[in-house]
Amino acid sequence: MGGFFLISLDKRHDTDSERFAEGTLGALQEHIAVIDAGGTIVFVNRAWRELGKANSSHPEALCEGANYFAACDQATGEDAGDAARFAAALRSIISGDLNVFSLEYPCHSHDQQRWYNASVTRFELAGRVHALITHANVTARRLAEQRISQSEEQLRAIFEASRDGILVEHDERIVYVNNSYARLLMYAPEELIGAPVSIVTSSDDGKRMLEFGRRRLRGEQAPATYEFSGRRKDGVLIDFEASVSIHTVADRTFITTTIRDIADRKRTEEALRQSESKYRLLMEQASDGIHTYDSSGNFIETNLKLCDMLGYTREEMLCLNVKDLIPPDELNVAPIRFDQLRAGQTLLTERRLRRKDGSLLPVEISGRMVQDGVLQSIIRDITERKRAEEALREAYDELESRVEERTAEIAEANEMLKSEMAERLRAEQERQELLRRLVLAQEEERRRISRELHDQMGQQLTALMMGLKALDAASYGRQSIIATLQQLQDLTNQLAREVHRLAWGLRPPALDDLGLHTALYNYVEEWAKRSQVLIDFHSSGLESGRLPVAYENTIYRIAQEALTNVVKHSEADQVSFIVERRDNQIVTVIEDNGKGFDVKASLQASIKEGKLGLLGMRERAHLLGGALVVESKPGLGTSIFVRIPVEEEGRGREACE
Repeated sequence: MGGFFLISLDKRHDTDSERFAEGTLGALQEHIAVIDAGGTIVFVNRAWRELGKANSSHPEALCEGANYFAACDQATGEDAGDAARFAAALRSIISGDLNVFSLEYPCHSHDQQRWYNASVTRFELAGRVHALITHANVTARRLAEQRISQSEEQLRAIFEASRDGILVEHDERIVYVNNSYARLLMYAPEELIGAPVSIVTSSDDGKRMLEFGRRRLRGEQAPATYEFSGRRKDGVLIDFEASVSIHTVADRTFITTTIRDIADRKRTEEALRQSESKYRLLMEQASDGIHTYDSSGNFIETNLKLCDMLGYTREEMLCLNVKDLIPPDELNVAPIRFDQLRAGQTLLTERRLRRKDGSLLPVEISGRMVQDGVLQSIIRDITERKRAEEALREAYDELESRVEERTAEIAEANEMLKSEMAERLRAEQERQELLRRLVLAQEEERRRISRELHDQMGQQLTALMMGLKALDAASYGRQSIIATLQQLQDLTNQLAREVHRLAWGLRPPALDDLGLHTALYNYVEEWAKRSQVLIDFHSSGLESGRLPVAYENTIYRIAQEALTNVVKHSEADQVSFIVERRDNQIVTVIEDNGKGFDVKASLQASIKEGKLGLLGMRERAHLLGGALVVESKPGLGTSIFVRIPVEEEGRGREACE
């Protein structure tokens, strides 16, 4: 083309040839320019001129008469580097250092990506050096290459991200493996590229797989998926599952094999086989009937025990539906709850199953879903249990009858007991009333005797003493009579003191005249002198006012009895005596450091011997709604605690009436 064009330049007189050459160059899609040895542009075609207008603000700098070297040297921005390299190569072409040069470069606009390929060819004509510059638009090719590259990168990323191993072979040699394939077989990917396919298989499976590949290449049928033993780099064989496809690229046929490690699956399958074997063994040895069935109730499997229970052979059982074993009327009342079983619930129910001979067998059925679409029932013969339940029911009914009879007897006895208790309560009330009256009568008698002793006996003893003194004065000088009279006076004085003590013990005047506090104080003082025992007496709350007579009498008599017991039995040398009025109760505490005693044994002895002692003290406290507690152990002294609630004065007067 260039030679033709230059010939036309030298023969400009040949107008037709010139027009023909220009028309031909102008019709070409390539952008063409011719420069001389100095870089001056001597010709451009239409495509070159349009390229200049589209990509340069000064298109005249790229047309005839302009210097191409200057245009390249003046380039700026991202294009400056490519322009400088192209200008340097162009000078080398013109100088003869290079024969041919080409450069691919981007020429993007604001809305479009474009690439061009610039090439230079040197030629001489008539001794003058020229250069033919061609810029061809290669955008379509570059975009296609980008798409292919992106597709390859995406495909490679997918392959490398795959957990399955991928191998591509051609002519029975490996041309590609992904990282997963290499890792599964303990190789580096580059160690496998170019190696024969047989390197990654066992000898037997390798021959079989190669035959599969040859059959595929011949267009014959071969398994698309199969299992094989792969050989790792260390020689260990691993179970794989292979999926194979065939494809052709650029007239070359490739086989792609995707593998997956199925060692875990193999182990699981083996465990499942063993589990099924154990399940079958347990199922056949079970003492209960076991069968499986689908969601419609059709039998899938059964053990011999169930066959024996119902009188069928295994073959006959497998032809049945579970509904065939249930009487229709019972099935209508209690249908099989397939929906709940399919939902994963475990159901326990009792039914009667019809045997082959028509008899009904009571059973307990435990049903559940063992896998998707497969249900299982465990059936237990409960004939003996039903018999036992019936016997238990009969025994229960008999027991109920006996219980009713016994209940009636107990009710009657209870009524009698209530009547007896009421009678005893009346007797106890009468006893309490009698005891109360006895205590009151005793106190009254004590008061009367004390007054008679004080008033009558005291007056008589005084008169006697006065007569004796008169006789003593009249017998002056008669020594024998004086001595006798002196003895009589001493005896009379002693008798007067004893009468006073008896009267004071029966009913101290201070209790009636001065109240409980003074009476107790006087008694404690007299008791201490007489017994020679140290006593610490303390009272509080009694000075503010008198208590009802019954309360004062009771507390005084309890204290009197307790201190008398100390002298008689305890051998104590110290006693603590406290009486306090606390809000609505009187609290009395009497403690000694004596030898103590067994309270329970003492009470039993008192009852047996008819002694009143402690029992009398308790009865006195109980008459006023109070309580008396005795605490004592041998060698640890004795403590008596008395608590009597204080009620209105009328109650005390009532107790004394």
